[in-house]
Amino acid sequence: MEDSAKQVATFVDKVLASTGAHKVDIIGHSQGGPVADQYLKFGGGASKVDQLITFGATHHGTSLDGIATLGRRLTDMGFNALGFSRLLVGEGLIEQVAGSTFYATLNASGDTVAGVHYTSVATNHDEISTPYAATFLTAGPGATVNNVTLQDGCGIDLSDHLSMMYSQRAVSIALRALDPSGHPNLVCAFNPYAL
Repeated sequence: MEDSAKQVATFVDKVLASTGAHKVDIIGHSQGGPVADQYLKFGGGASKVDQLITFGATHHGTSLDGIATLGRRLTDMGFNALGFSRLLVGEGLIEQVAGSTFYATLNASGDTVAGVHYTSVATNHDEISTPYAATFLTAGPGATVNNVTLQDGCGIDLSDHLSMMYSQRAVSIALRALDPSGHPNLVCAFNPYAL
């Protein structure tokens, strides 16, 4: 994820140079959350980002419905389950396991950086970012956080980790965060679980 954050930094600099803007807004899904966090905290992004909006982000790691937690426990007991899995799923996914050294470093000074406005959206049907509340952030000094559960006020949105990116409600949450006066109302519409 550190490598991905460097790619984000390069892209943001290109956007700022080509548009003349002073700051960007970032919207990320899943691993996009901690990658953006890495950029904000360690890649110079704090002064270049106004808002970070995330959906199903693994800001504090994931248990992957217990599978990742089991892998972490087996590895801690001497059976390198996560090392073996690394060959199959790659380094970035192993870093997303709750309790990884990546998250210990990433969140050592808190969840947020000063000057950035955060919107963190979770779905209570998430089967990847688990438990889903681990998506939420706690505001540190100089930052604002709006934690939103997709189903609050809209029980017919059954979005899971993948299908939340097709949710009209999710889109309306992002639009309201970016332009509250232009998009004051949240949409409530059926969106299915992907299976």
